[in-house]
Amino acid sequence: MMTRISLAGMAACVVLLGACAAKPAQQTPVLVQTPPRVVVVTDPKLGELLAYQNALRLMTPSELVKAQLDLAKADHAPYNTLRRAMLQATLRGPGDLARAQALLEPLATATGRDEQVLAPLAQMLSSQYADLRRQEDSIEKLNGQLRDAQRRIDQLNEKLEALKNIERSLSVRPAAGAPK
Repeated sequence: MMTRISLAGMAACVVLLGACAAKPAQQTPVLVQTPPRVVVVTDPKLGELLAYQNALRLMTPSELVKAQLDLAKADHAPYNTLRRAMLQATLRGPGDLARAQALLEPLATATGRDEQVLAPLAQMLSSQYADLRRQEDSIEKLNGQLRDAQRRIDQLNEKLEALKNIERSLSVRPAAGAPK
């Protein structure tokens, strides 16, 4: 009886080992996207600043002017300086992004307790504003190239029309061997 069990056990082991040695099925790779990082804001003033930034994007030009006047009356606390920079960048007039970056520079490198809390936000905004400035410079350069190309096209069209007029004004020559 002992030999039967051991033969049956060995047969089962051989079948299992054979199954393990079989080639696995071809698997297609699956792209797994990681969810975006969630940042938890523990400082209520930082939460207010983020809400202020979001509110600025939705303001009309007259509301932006009013906000600018209100901030002009406020003290020069770090939170207000950050608000001024956000507002300046939202106005998007000539040089506004540069002025916003200039307002953020002292906050990004400050050593005070309040400023250190704001430093990462100031650095992030400053880098975003720098990117926006580079994009605006690229757009301005491309617009200049487009204007130059359009000017050249207009000049070539004028030359083409002048050549067409010359061609039309030439007298028709008689064909060779035609009676005179």
